[in-house]
Amino acid sequence: MGTNKITVSHKRNDCIGCGACTMAAPEQWSMSQEDGKAMLAGAEWKNDEFMVGEIDEAVLDANKEAADSCPVQIIKISGYNE
Repeated sequence: MGTNKITVSHKRNDCIGCGACTMAAPEQWSMSQEDGKAMLAGAEWKNDEFMVGEIDEAVLDANKEAADSCPVQIIKISGYNE
């Protein structure tokens, strides 16, 4: 239990820097000191548009809340049973 990897993608260039994701899931999300946009811990750029990373099932609910609270809806979560 808790070993399934869930994929999180973040269309970072469209981030408005509101910080809602960091309030919902502070262990995975932080705000960049350089440009004020959100960053997902351990994520890597994919196609210069999305940052993609993996999270454990144990933090799925917090990250679903982060995605739901994003006012520009640029956080997507996949790889889990809804």
